[in-house]
Amino acid sequence: MSDVAAPAFENLSFDVAEGVATIRLTRVAARNALNMALKRDLSEAIALAGARDDVRAVVVTGDGGAFCAGGDIEEMVLNDSPTTSRARLRKLLSDIFIPLAELEKPTIAAVNGHAHGAGLSLALACDLVIAADDALFSCAFAKVGLVPDCGSLYFLPRRISMTLAKELIFTGRRFGAKEAQEMGLVNRVVPTPEVLAEAQALGKELAAGPTVALGLAKTLLARSLQLGIGDMAELEAFGQAVAYATEDHLEARRAFSSKSRPKFNGR
Repeated sequence: MSDVAAPAFENLSFDVAEGVATIRLTRVAARNALNMALKRDLSEAIALAGARDDVRAVVVTGDGGAFCAGGDIEEMVLNDSPTTSRARLRKLLSDIFIPLAELEKPTIAAVNGHAHGAGLSLALACDLVIAADDALFSCAFAKVGLVPDCGSLYFLPRRISMTLAKELIFTGRRFGAKEAQEMGLVNRVVPTPEVLAEAQALGKELAAGPTVALGLAKTLLARSLQLGIGDMAELEAFGQAVAYATEDHLEARRAFSSKSRPKFNGR
């Protein structure tokens, strides 16, 4: 589906270059807070990135001085019915955060400023996080009297200790990129002007790799915290059997024999 054209999004841009799709939130006046319109666009963009064969890695970032400031408070007050709120949040998870986390392609968050609440969750739904040195993070839900959502209660304890996750959730305090890296929430911290270029360069490196194998490894890693070693051994064997049959593995063997660099095609 490499010839699929990107629709005209109102609240984000979607560009593909050298195998990397860059999804850039553009609701700058609201610090890229997630309102209903942006949620719809983001859901469609993630699905499009998964469907296009010419997309082999994904970078998510924000325009202006914010990655994503979280949910749109003004829209939250409309959801005063617990039943309505529950349905809305289930849809939010199933439309955006779960598909992004389960995308069978490497995903990178380029955090270029504020990432709070749902914005932090959006970053952590990606496989890797590159942060600008002036980026600010918080699990801000307690500040507005809410329980963490958008996958925060799933993503945080899988990146950091339960004790530290509780601290960040209970206090809602802000912390910078360096502390986020020390915690294990961020992979790299770079100067602010370089954050998108760094993420895209990493995306291109991964896009040029054996993306079927990377997708399989990602899927199996997601199950490793719930399963015992015997079950994981079975899944590893299944994943390896699939990988053995790919064109990328055959290309790697050819390149090894000829002492050349393999040229993977993601098949």
